[in-house]
Amino acid sequence: MLRNSRILLLCVVAATALPTSGSARSWHSDDTAALVGGLLLGGIAASAASHDHVHQNQYIPPPPPYPPRSAPFSPARDVICYPRQGACFNPDGDFLPTWTNRLF
Repeated sequence: MLRNSRILLLCVVAATALPTSGSARSWHSDDTAALVGGLLLGGIAASAASHDHVHQNQYIPPPPPYPPRSAPFSPARDVICYPRQGACFNPDGDFLPTWTNRLF
Protein backbone atom coordinates (compact mmCIF):
# COMPACT_ATOMS: atom_id res chain seq x y z
CA MET A 1 0.00 0.00 0.00
CA LEU A 2 2.86 2.39 0.81
CA ARG A 3 4.38 1.83 -2.62
CA ASN A 4 1.05 2.63 -4.31
CA SER A 5 0.78 5.85 -2.29
CA ARG A 6 4.23 6.94 -3.41
CA ILE A 7 3.40 6.25 -7.04
CA LEU A 8 0.15 8.20 -6.74
CA LEU A 9 1.95 11.12 -5.06
CA LEU A 10 4.55 11.16 -7.83
CA CYS A 11 1.78 11.26 -10.46
CA VAL A 12 0.05 14.14 -8.68
CA VAL A 13 3.27 16.14 -8.41
CA ALA A 14 4.15 15.54 -12.05
CA ALA A 15 0.65 16.42 -13.23
CA THR A 16 0.34 19.59 -11.18
CA ALA A 17 3.64 21.10 -12.31
CA LEU A 18 2.38 24.36 -13.78
CA PRO A 19 4.20 26.02 -16.64
CA THR A 20 6.47 28.88 -15.60
CA SER A 21 5.63 32.50 -16.38
CA GLY A 22 8.31 32.62 -19.09
CA SER A 23 6.73 29.72 -20.92
CA ALA A 24 5.21 30.34 -24.33
CA ARG A 25 2.18 28.18 -23.43
CA SER A 26 -0.41 29.10 -20.80
CA TRP A 27 -2.78 26.91 -18.75
CA HIS A 28 -6.09 26.04 -20.50
CA SER A 29 -9.28 24.30 -19.42
CA ASP A 30 -8.25 21.30 -21.56
CA ASP A 31 -5.21 20.92 -19.33
CA THR A 32 -7.44 20.89 -16.25
CA ALA A 33 -9.63 18.20 -17.77
CA ALA A 34 -6.56 16.10 -18.60
CA LEU A 35 -5.23 16.58 -15.07
CA VAL A 36 -8.52 15.56 -13.45
CA GLY A 37 -8.85 12.56 -15.78
CA GLY A 38 -5.29 11.47 -15.08
CA LEU A 39 -5.75 11.77 -11.32
CA LEU A 40 -8.99 9.83 -11.49
CA LEU A 41 -7.43 7.09 -13.60
CA GLY A 42 -4.39 6.93 -11.30
CA GLY A 43 -6.65 6.62 -8.26
CA ILE A 44 -8.62 3.82 -9.84
CA ALA A 45 -5.43 1.98 -10.82
CA ALA A 46 -3.98 2.36 -7.31
CA SER A 47 -7.21 1.14 -5.75
CA ALA A 48 -7.39 -1.86 -8.06
CA ALA A 49 -3.76 -2.76 -7.43
CA SER A 50 -4.24 -2.71 -3.67
CA HIS A 51 -7.38 -4.90 -3.78
CA ASP A 52 -6.20 -7.63 -6.17
CA HIS A 53 -6.46 -10.58 -3.80
CA VAL A 54 -9.50 -9.67 -1.71
CA HIS A 55 -11.67 -12.53 -2.96
CA GLN A 56 -8.93 -15.14 -3.21
CA ASN A 57 -9.25 -16.58 0.31
CA GLN A 58 -13.02 -16.71 0.72
CA TYR A 59 -14.43 -20.02 1.93
CA ILE A 60 -17.07 -21.57 -0.31
CA PRO A 61 -18.82 -24.45 1.44
CA PRO A 62 -19.35 -27.66 -0.52
CA PRO A 63 -22.86 -28.40 -1.76
CA PRO A 64 -25.02 -30.57 0.47
CA PRO A 65 -24.82 -34.30 -0.24
CA TYR A 66 -27.67 -35.87 -2.09
CA PRO A 67 -29.89 -38.14 -0.03
CA PRO A 68 -29.01 -41.78 -0.63
CA ARG A 69 -31.47 -43.76 -2.67
CA SER A 70 -32.71 -46.90 -1.05
CA ALA A 71 -32.61 -50.35 -2.59
CA PRO A 72 -35.59 -51.91 -4.35
CA PHE A 73 -38.21 -53.33 -1.99
CA SER A 74 -41.32 -55.47 -2.13
CA PRO A 75 -44.39 -54.11 -0.28
CA ALA A 76 -46.51 -57.14 -1.25
CA ARG A 77 -46.20 -60.49 -2.97
CA ASP A 78 -45.33 -60.15 -6.69
CA VAL A 79 -44.72 -56.38 -6.37
CA ILE A 80 -41.22 -54.87 -6.68
CA CYS A 81 -40.80 -51.12 -6.19
CA TYR A 82 -37.75 -49.16 -7.33
CA PRO A 83 -37.29 -45.86 -5.40
CA ARG A 84 -34.77 -44.50 -7.92
CA GLN A 85 -37.35 -44.81 -10.70
CA GLY A 86 -40.28 -44.05 -8.41
CA ALA A 87 -42.24 -46.96 -9.90
CA CYS A 88 -43.49 -50.45 -9.04
CA PHE A 89 -43.52 -53.50 -11.29
CA ASN A 90 -44.62 -57.12 -11.16
CA PRO A 91 -42.04 -59.92 -11.62
CA ASP A 92 -42.83 -60.06 -15.37
CA GLY A 93 -41.80 -56.38 -15.74
CA ASP A 94 -45.30 -54.93 -16.14
CA PHE A 95 -45.84 -51.48 -14.62
CA LEU A 96 -48.23 -51.33 -11.65
CA PRO A 97 -49.79 -47.85 -11.53
CA THR A 98 -51.89 -48.56 -8.42
CA TRP A 99 -48.89 -49.51 -6.28
CA THR A 100 -46.82 -46.70 -7.76
CA ASN A 101 -49.43 -44.07 -6.90
CA ARG A 102 -49.89 -45.54 -3.41
CA LEU A 103 -46.18 -45.52 -2.53
CA PHE A 104 -44.76 -42.63 -4.58
